Amino acid sequence: MKKTYPVLILIIFFFFACKKEEKKELEIFGWNILTDNTPTALRTLEATKNYQVNQIQLSQEICHELRDIKNQWNRNIVNNLTKKAHEEGIDEVLVWDHALYYLKYYPSRYKIDGKINLDNPDFWEWLIHDYEKMLDEIPEVDGIVLTLNDSETNVVDQYSEFLNTPRQRLAAFVDSLANFIVEKRKLSLYIRYPVYSQEDVDELLSFLKIIKNREIKFQVQGIPDDYLIRPHFYKWVENIPIPVVIDFDCAHVNEGQGNVASIFPEVHLETWKYYQKMDNVVGFSLRTDRLGKTTILDSPSEINLFAVYEGVRNPEIETDSVIQNYLYKNYDSLAVPYLFDAFKLAPDVILSSFYTLGINTTDHSQIDFKYKESFYNQALLQEPENDEIEIKHGIGKTFHYWSEIVNHLAPSEIKNPEDKNLSSIFENNWLQPEELMDSSYLDFIMTEKNFAKHRAYDAISKIKMAKPYCSNPEAFNLVYHTFSRTQLAAQLRKAYAQVYYGQRIWNRGEEFQNEHLRTLIQEGISEIEDISKNMKNYRRKGPVGQYDWEEDADIAMNLVQQIRSSDLLAQVE
Repeated sequence: MKKTYPVLILIIFFFFACKKEEKKELEIFGWNILTDNTPTALRTLEATKNYQVNQIQLSQEICHELRDIKNQWNRNIVNNLTKKAHEEGIDEVLVWDHALYYLKYYPSRYKIDGKINLDNPDFWEWLIHDYEKMLDEIPEVDGIVLTLNDSETNVVDQYSEFLNTPRQRLAAFVDSLANFIVEKRKLSLYIRYPVYSQEDVDELLSFLKIIKNREIKFQVQGIPDDYLIRPHFYKWVENIPIPVVIDFDCAHVNEGQGNVASIFPEVHLETWKYYQKMDNVVGFSLRTDRLGKTTILDSPSEINLFAVYEGVRNPEIETDSVIQNYLYKNYDSLAVPYLFDAFKLAPDVILSSFYTLGINTTDHSQIDFKYKESFYNQALLQEPENDEIEIKHGIGKTFHYWSEIVNHLAPSEIKNPEDKNLSSIFENNWLQPEELMDSSYLDFIMTEKNFAKHRAYDAISKIKMAKPYCSNPEAFNLVYHTFSRTQLAAQLRKAYAQVYYGQRIWNRGEEFQNEHLRTLIQEGISEIEDISKNMKNYRRKGPVGQYDWEEDADIAMNLVQQIRSSDLLAQVE
């Protein structure tokens, strides 16, 4: 018996050695450039040498649809950035496209009853010829990222007597393009299909099973709809039958876009840890900007991108180690303990100022407490099995998302029983269409907003403590002004919430009006005026993209002016 032990040990050793050798090798380390601001885009390409990057996607302002290259500006920037990317050693440059453009783009001779006739072989010949002409204008590009839905004209809605189901129409479209793009042009083809319901997921998986060309890849958002309300992941991704690339919004479209402390290394690390275990996941694409002059590179938000790479290098790494590794790499060691504390505070500041009781009260980061998509998000994701949400941020209470939070925070015009997106919510009697904002929910909101304000103060205090130990003034100023803008944003959103929700309660009638509420609204107005002035006079307002930090001051002052021009102020004063 004793002789069997060495044999067992050898077997176990070789088993784990083989398992180690079988470790999946990633194929794609991609970045996505959205802005057509040439200096910013070139700066992004130059920064690729600091990371392992072998793919660049050119999207949004550069090439949102392939037809954009018919414009000389778009064509020139695509060709120039493609050349520069190849010079930087990047193997694959992709441009974005959408399946079908606006309906008038396509000749009327290929339509029946206002729909494209997918049964007409002449249409497919025309379509391929159109693609050929466009691709000839950008000859060095290596492939296309094709969005199949969210288009002006949806493939599934077009005419066909033979393609009887949506999945058949999608498969025919993808296979026809793949035969040209992949087989004839020898280019890469990636497809996107944003989903908003379980029906979308079922349709997607069904269609992917019947496509004939298996050389294409699928690109999926890592976090559904880019909201950080109870962030979760797509388990169904493991069922996709073709290679998958995970799309990360490292610039945070809804959380300040890097102009404030949009620092979420834990979110990105945990997202990557979840997906990299799937056998079909072959890489990632990281969005590095949000248009205009914005970029997360060389800013505190670069840590979001850094976190994904750290997760690739060490799947067992924890968030605190990621933050420390990033800070030691970019700042003097004696400054790191203070910066570490500030970076740890940042997520709570953003999630309690840009969000209100879990709802993202912005429109692409700009203040908007009535942006209906933020309220709809949970309905579109259709997760009725768990409609409770825990709100920390000084509150420490679990709410029912619909009957408590949305029912009170959403203005009455959003709670429309005729809205098909909310039909199941009304069927469950979770919403009432009338105004329900009251003093108890205003207290919850004020607790959260004051929490954000105090945490922002703590964070900027830590940044100031790091200053004596920072030998690079430019690096320090960048992180200081990012956190300073964050502090002002938190203060403004606290005052705005105080006035916005306060006046909604006041407008419900005399039974809701009292001296305490009167004082809250008056104090909030004074705070908005003071903070807005400070923001307007601030010397480092940061780059402008989809989100204009300074414009928040204008939005807040507009609320004040609306109140001043109404009868409400006279009642309050």
